[in-house]
Amino acid sequence: MTSKDLGTETAAGAGSVTGAPGSSARSPKQEEKWQKRESALLDITQAIIDEVGYAHFNMDALVRASDVSKGTVYNHFTSKEDCLAALCCRGMEELKDMFLRAQAFDGTNREKALAIHYAYRLHLKLHPALSMALVTARTAAFAEKTSPQRAARMRDNDATLFGIAFQVIEAAVAAGDLEITSDLNATVITFLTWSTSYGINMLEDTGFEHTISELLDQQNIALIGANVLMDGIGMKPLSKEWDYGASWQRIAEEVFPEENTKVLL
Repeated sequence: MTSKDLGTETAAGAGSVTGAPGSSARSPKQEEKWQKRESALLDITQAIIDEVGYAHFNMDALVRASDVSKGTVYNHFTSKEDCLAALCCRGMEELKDMFLRAQAFDGTNREKALAIHYAYRLHLKLHPALSMALVTARTAAFAEKTSPQRAARMRDNDATLFGIAFQVIEAAVAAGDLEITSDLNATVITFLTWSTSYGINMLEDTGFEHTISELLDQQNIALIGANVLMDGIGMKPLSKEWDYGASWQRIAEEVFPEENTKVLL
C-alpha cells in the first residue's frame, strides 16, 4: 500500500483518541477506510521493528516511513506504547487462528494439546520481534501509556487464547485422558501449559549463553518440554506409549503446512 492509499487525514491533535478503533461516530464506509489505513500503519510498524528492533522504534520513524501526517498517526495510536499494543493485538489474533486450527487437529486430546504447543512455538519463530513486544506490553509502565480501548482488546485476546487452550484440557478431562485435583485443576494446567511453552521458546532464543544454545539445537526442546509437562500431570497416552515425534511432524504437515514453508521447527 502506498502513502497515497494511506491518505492524509489530519487528527484534531496529537494524542487524540477521537478515532479509537470501533468508534460509533464513523459510518461503515469510514470505518472500512479507517481499518485499512490502520492495518497499513501496523504493516509499516512491524517492518521497522523487524529491521531495527523494538527498542529503537518510535513514532517519528513511523511517520517518516508512512509519509502521512503526524496527526493522522496519532489519531490512530495515542503513543508508541499504544501502537505497539495494537501490533500485539494483531499478533494475538493471528495466534488465535493458529490455536483454533490446533484445537481442530484430527488426533487425541493430548495431540491437540501438543498442537497448541506447536502453534505457540511456530508463532514465536515467525514473529520474534513481536513476541518480545508482547512481554513488554504486559508491564505496568507500558500499560499506563496504552489507550483504554487497546488495553481492553488485549485483555479480551488473552481471555480468548486462554479459553481455547482451556477447552482442550477440559476435553481431555471429559474423555478420561486426564484426572484433575483441587490443586491441579483445568485452569492451573492450562496456565502451566501456556507458561511452559512460552518460557521454553523465549529462553531458547534469547536467554542462554551461546554454548548452551548450540547444545539445545541438537534437541527438539519444545517437544521434550511438552512431553515432560504432560507426562508429569498424567495426560494420556503417556509418551512411553505413543510416538509424539510422529505427532509433531503430522501437526506440521496437516495443520500448519503454509507456515512451515517459512520456518522450520
